[in-house]
Amino acid sequence: MILSRAEIPPRAAPDRYAIHRALWRLFPEQPREPRSGPEQPRQGFLFRIEQQQPGQPTRVLVQSRQPPQPHADLRLIASRAFDPRPSVGQRLAFVLTANPVKTIRDAHHADKPGKRRDTCRVPLTRETDQQQWLIRKLAGAAEIEHAVVQPHPPSHFRRKQRGGKIATVGYEGILRVTDPAALVGLLENGVGPAKGLGCGLLLVRRAPSGID
Repeated sequence: MILSRAEIPPRAAPDRYAIHRALWRLFPEQPREPRSGPEQPRQGFLFRIEQQQPGQPTRVLVQSRQPPQPHADLRLIASRAFDPRPSVGQRLAFVLTANPVKTIRDAHHADKPGKRRDTCRVPLTRETDQQQWLIRKLAGAAEIEHAVVQPHPPSHFRRKQRGGKIATVGYEGILRVTDPAALVGLLENGVGPAKGLGCGLLLVRRAPSGID
């Protein structure tokens, strides 16, 4: 996998969806990935917004399977390849921006022409629910020893002339590896929904010795 840092000029990064579209310029030969189930490998890229201020370039961290290609409209700062090889019982520090949600039945489904499903996703707003969501998502790959949850302000975006809103949270803590292959799968494919909006990129490193 390849981990890169890039900057997007303000005019090309008004919201999360626009950032995702702009980053595709770094991968001109990468076919656009179809919507797929969690059991299917992700073919595109994951990204995380590191810094975003009005009037300033938006800095992002991008994880991809293919090396990014320089583009005149974006600043590609640096790239490096990495090959994660966790081991059973290893303690790793992690960070994650995610969109913890639950699926409920949409009581207004009949009033929405063209909507095929009678369910919808709603954000989890209680910290205990957000913690349990993370535990479920990492189950089978790692156990959470400690996690701090930091809620983010709602983020608005426009997609195909329609407005949208997403609620994200930041996780940071320590995990213990239970299945290395499963954890690598999560590192490669991301965690949870809204990956095209800057969610799901799980970053890990060796936990400092003595950390609780």
